[in-house]
Amino acid sequence: MITILVAYNLFIADRETFCSAKTIQYYAKNLGFFLDFLYTEVPGCTSGSDIAVLPDKIMADYIRMLRHKPRFSRHPFAVPSDVCIKNTTIRTYCRAVKAFLNFCNAEFNLNFKTNVKMPKDDSEEKVPLYQDEVMAIDKLFSLKTETGLRNYCIVHLMLDAGFRAEEVESLRLCDIYFDKNIVKIINTKGEKSRVVLLCPKLKKALYTYVMLYRGFTDNLDDKQYTLQPAFARIRGEGYINYNCIKQLFARIKRKTGIARLTPHLLRHTFATSYVMGGGNLENLRLFLGHYDYTVTRTYLHLANTYKMMGASIYQLDGIFFRTGY
Repeated sequence: MITILVAYNLFIADRETFCSAKTIQYYAKNLGFFLDFLYTEVPGCTSGSDIAVLPDKIMADYIRMLRHKPRFSRHPFAVPSDVCIKNTTIRTYCRAVKAFLNFCNAEFNLNFKTNVKMPKDDSEEKVPLYQDEVMAIDKLFSLKTETGLRNYCIVHLMLDAGFRAEEVESLRLCDIYFDKNIVKIINTKGEKSRVVLLCPKLKKALYTYVMLYRGFTDNLDDKQYTLQPAFARIRGEGYINYNCIKQLFARIKRKTGIARLTPHLLRHTFATSYVMGGGNLENLRLFLGHYDYTVTRTYLHLANTYKMMGASIYQLDGIFFRTGY
């Protein structure tokens, strides 16, 4: 007999052999919701129950429950809403469940039905940043101060190079190649690495910051030093983390009034602007670090829409659109 808890632990152990820590956290969190459902909604079900006795249509049962689940019902502070959770949230929960049940089918010769039709994606379309909005953001940063210069570089690595927030956090001095106008992003989402272009204006700001405030030199032989993260805290010792970036964007949002602003919106703006400027999808896929075209293709539709409307979306530097030698 394989109990539910044992099956869960075996699944997590299996994923730990090839998934990132962040992905493991995703599985643990979302499968936790699923296990709670089993223990409360399936009669007699406990962590010690034989997983083989679960109904083969358990995933469909879970989806039906989620479609009637109020928003914030599990939130420790917010009051549950009269509105049900979004289809997008349901799809996020169920990706983890599908992976777990497929694992059980393969490992324990079970027959859970996982090819269940999901609710349609109802996520709201993100509107990229416009030129005037980026100008409003940039006005907040004095490039003559350490704080302003650092924050400008953090924002524009996402906006002008397509960085994720966690990639800015983990950027090291040794990953920046000023002489070649490139930045290496090491072991990011999915444990992949990639190279992105460094446009002139961002290069100048980044070089000034690391030279003046991080003691950077062009001597790449100093490996012990250059392995340090690029961005340091302004007050106190140590380096920035995701919470620092989150707080920075909260301040920017408050001061500019751009309510939709998030770190990911800058990366979204980079991708949309790249396609609008004439960049091809293969290069964009490489710049963004996508595994395939599933996500990348969405930017083609967005770019064509905004281009047809004549929208003044933030424009990337021409370095991304040069051809030939």
